[in-house]
Amino acid sequence: MKKLIVGLVVACFVILGAGGVYYWQYTKSPKYSLLQAKNAFGQHDLATFEKYVDVEGITNSIIDQMLETATELEQPKDEWEQLGETLGKGLVTLLKPQLSKLAKQQIAKLVETGKLEEEQQSTKSGEPDFSLSDIWNKAGGEKAGFQGIEYIKKEGKIAYAGLKFFHKEYNTDLILDLKMRDKGGYWQVAELSNFADYMKKMDELETKRISELNAPIIEAMEKTFVVEEIGKRNKTDDWGIDKKVIFSLRLRNDGQKEIDEYKVLLTCYSLDGRELKSLSLVDDENILPGKTGGGAWSTDVNMFMTSDDLLFDAPQSDLDINVNIQYVKFTDGTELKLFKKGQ
Repeated sequence: MKKLIVGLVVACFVILGAGGVYYWQYTKSPKYSLLQAKNAFGQHDLATFEKYVDVEGITNSIIDQMLETATELEQPKDEWEQLGETLGKGLVTLLKPQLSKLAKQQIAKLVETGKLEEEQQSTKSGEPDFSLSDIWNKAGGEKAGFQGIEYIKKEGKIAYAGLKFFHKEYNTDLILDLKMRDKGGYWQVAELSNFADYMKKMDELETKRISELNAPIIEAMEKTFVVEEIGKRNKTDDWGIDKKVIFSLRLRNDGQKEIDEYKVLLTCYSLDGRELKSLSLVDDENILPGKTGGGAWSTDVNMFMTSDDLLFDAPQSDLDINVNIQYVKFTDGTELKLFKKGQ
């Protein structure tokens, strides 16, 4: 009997000891550090939050990835825009410390108050703006449901943790990848390593959603409004310095209601597919059912823009001019209006 009791006591100590070792190891794991960061956020404990989250490292990586993504999406049209882009990238590089400072201030306020700043914040007039609220909303905001830690992968003193979010609006799961560093006894989140890809995927999903919402509206617009004629001509002064391109449109109201106002997007391409000019044209002239309306709109030619010079010099036969209806308002107060991202 004594042997049995001694055996049970020894077994209990072994179990408790093993449990203690496991808990000690667990407190030094990346998952435990993530939970500590979460608890610190919930308790508005900025000092502890900054222990487990390298706020400066995260903000710098976000700014770098945002700049890289913007550069990929916005391709310059000519050498002048290329120069402008180069200067712009240099300016952003110079302003990066200020942007990082603003981001850190907004994150600190978020942790301390639990609330995001709704408006963009800048330190002084003329200095750059950074909006954590805008980034949060584009990443899904409160609509993104946190599903838990999908994985943790350790590679020496580096670990990657995947946070899983379910976006009900798109019926899609996305993973935000955190890069963590071993700080000796605890782990610290250093970067949002796939932030650019995450935001790009969000933009693709939002673009698809808006496209699906707009499909029946575009169909209704096309049945209501028919482009009958598009014209392009040039105008210049006697010295050939003040140059303008004038576009004319004739549109027919094929619907049953009188049109009070409309907006179209006119985009002009060269025959090789290069975009030369995009103009938003608005007209508030009423158009009765079965009747035509329209007008003429001019745009100045910038002598330093290669695309403007090409547009001015090209005959209409060498251009591909597209007209897309963006908005139609009827005299009875109803309207056909396209959805935009974020709505």
